[in-house]
Amino acid sequence: MDDLKSMQRQLDDALKLLDNNDVSNRPDGESTNSLNHLQLNEAKSLIERCEKALEESRLNTKPTIRVIHHLACSGGTLVSKCLAALPNVFLLSELHPTSKLHMGGGKPKFLPADVITQARYANVPDIDALAWKIFVNNIKTTENHVSRLGGHLVIREHTHSDFCVGDSFEKKSSVVEHLSSEFNVLRVATLRDPIDSYLSLLSNNWEHFEPKGFAEYCKRVNTFISEYTSEQVFKYEDFVEDPKESIQKIAKVLDLPFSDSFLDTFDILKVTGDSGRSSDTISPRSRREISKDLSKEMKNERHYKILKEKFNY
Repeated sequence: MDDLKSMQRQLDDALKLLDNNDVSNRPDGESTNSLNHLQLNEAKSLIERCEKALEESRLNTKPTIRVIHHLACSGGTLVSKCLAALPNVFLLSELHPTSKLHMGGGKPKFLPADVITQARYANVPDIDALAWKIFVNNIKTTENHVSRLGGHLVIREHTHSDFCVGDSFEKKSSVVEHLSSEFNVLRVATLRDPIDSYLSLLSNNWEHFEPKGFAEYCKRVNTFISEYTSEQVFKYEDFVEDPKESIQKIAKVLDLPFSDSFLDTFDILKVTGDSGRSSDTISPRSRREISKDLSKEMKNERHYKILKEKFNY
C-alpha cells in the first residue's frame, strides 16, 4: 500500500511535468532540451510502471463473498430468508460439498444437476478432493456471474456437516478454509440458546453425532462459535425480538444493501432447511417440553455454562 501511495505521488509530479513541458514549442538551448527530454522520458517510464502496477493490483484483488454460518435447528433458515430478501442479494442455501446427509440410503436419488453426488454414486476415487475442486470452481463462476449483473452472492454454509456429524468434528469452517484462497470472505454466525436448538434437533431426529447427548452437543457448539468475534455473532433471540435491527447489523458486517422491505417479502423466498414451526410472522416461540432427566443434565452441563455466561442465556 505504501509503495502504491509513493508511486501515486510520483505520478502526480510526472503528470505536472508533462503539462508544463512541451519541448517542441520551446526555443531553449540544447542542454535545456536534453534535460527536458530526460525528465519527460522518466515521467513516461513512471506512468508505464504505474499502469503495470495497477493492472497487477487489479489481477491480485480477490472478489468478496459472504458466508453465513449456523447450526441446525437454530433459526438459520428464517435469518437466511430475510437476507435473501434484501435488494440484489442471491443466497445459495445449505452448501457443503463433502456432506452425504442428503443421500440417505436405498436407491440413488434423481439429481441431474449435482455432479458431486453423482460422482459419489459412481464411486469415483478421491471423491472429497474432487468435490472441493468442483465446489470452489462453481462458486467462482457463480460469483462472477452474479457480480457482473450487479448482485451480491451469499453462501449459507451447512455448518451442521462440519460440527454435528460423526464421532469427530472440524475445528473451523472447512467451506471458508477452501474459499479463502480465492475470495475475500465476509462472514457472520447466528446462535440460538443451545437448549432450544438441541430440543429441536431431537424432535427432528438429527442427532447425527457420537457420543449423543446435550453435553457433547454443547462442546461442539462451543467449538463452532469460538471461531468468530463478538461483532460477527448474532443471537437468534435478538433477531426475533427486533428483526429489522438485527438484519441491518448483519447486512453491515456483510457489506450488503439494506432495505426494511425484506419484512414484506421474506416468506416468499425458497430456501432449504425449513424444519421448524413455520410461520410468516417473526416472533419468539415457546420452549419445547423438557424431560426431568434432560432438564437435570442441562442444568449441570459445564459447556453450556460457558455459552450461557458468554452470550447471556
